[in-house]
Amino acid sequence: MNDPLTQRLFFLFGLLIAAGVAGALLSPHFLQVSTVAYLLQYVPVLGVLGMAQTLVMLSGGPGIDLSIGATMSLVGLAIAGLFGLGVPLLLACLIGLVIGGMLGAVNAFLICVLQVPSLMGTLATFFAYSGLALALTGGSPIGGIPDWFGTLAQGRILGVPVHMWTVFIPLAIVLHVMLSRTRIGSHIYAAGNDERAAFLSGVKVWRLRFALYCLSGAIAGVAAIMTLSWFQAARPDAGEGMELLSVTIAVLGGAHIFGGIGRISGTVLAVLIVTTLQVALQLANISQAWQLAAIGLLLIGSVVADNAVGEKLRARVRRTTS
Repeated sequence: MNDPLTQRLFFLFGLLIAAGVAGALLSPHFLQVSTVAYLLQYVPVLGVLGMAQTLVMLSGGPGIDLSIGATMSLVGLAIAGLFGLGVPLLLACLIGLVIGGMLGAVNAFLICVLQVPSLMGTLATFFAYSGLALALTGGSPIGGIPDWFGTLAQGRILGVPVHMWTVFIPLAIVLHVMLSRTRIGSHIYAAGNDERAAFLSGVKVWRLRFALYCLSGAIAGVAAIMTLSWFQAARPDAGEGMELLSVTIAVLGGAHIFGGIGRISGTVLAVLIVTTLQVALQLANISQAWQLAAIGLLLIGSVVADNAVGEKLRARVRRTTS
């Protein structure tokens, strides 16, 4: 319990319980089985985007990806467009993951090669990708996705959405193991904690960050596939607002925007908290404006908390990785 990172996880777990209690008080329907299933429907898409954002933040810089929602939208349109041209849907999905990685590579080139600050670089690509999605479709969705593909996001196994079992949980495990048990994970934390020290110890910092932005784009492609299955259509606005939600989830989960601090387990708890709060407010008939305000307050609280304990966390992580 003396470990600040472990304390953060206990705090998040308590916050999740508090969000659940608040939901039960706000609406008598919150604790119904159908509500839990509805809540879990949101978790995988937001969760994988939050994990992608966490990876970018961990490597430092400071790192952030504001284009992640627009990337998701554009990849979904690309997959639907390829399918409409006769490409088998599963092959189109694989190509979509590559396209997502390429869109992430554009961010990586701007940030790692041209040295554009990540906030400005990914904000620029956010506008570019969003504009391209609207220009290609005229604002209209692309349909024609077969019913069988909807099983991924609409099907259930033991009452839990299929994409929780097949996408969200496996990805969380893989990324957790990568960060906590591999040399790559050690390099990511080292680069985020002290870029110069990591470089002097042999870590190719810019290559590492380049790869993580590419991975972020590919993971946004995974989210696009799940969204495509959910709606059975590609929408140019599918990722609208996802960039800020993913940042909220990453920061609430304990990721520090200046790098070196954070865990995937924290991100998982954070996405459960955010979705629980969203569903509770929806059931209580709280307007969308107030829902956004609540998420904003949650983000502000997370940033304030991180600033209050950030130096303590950073010092502890440096000692454990030195």
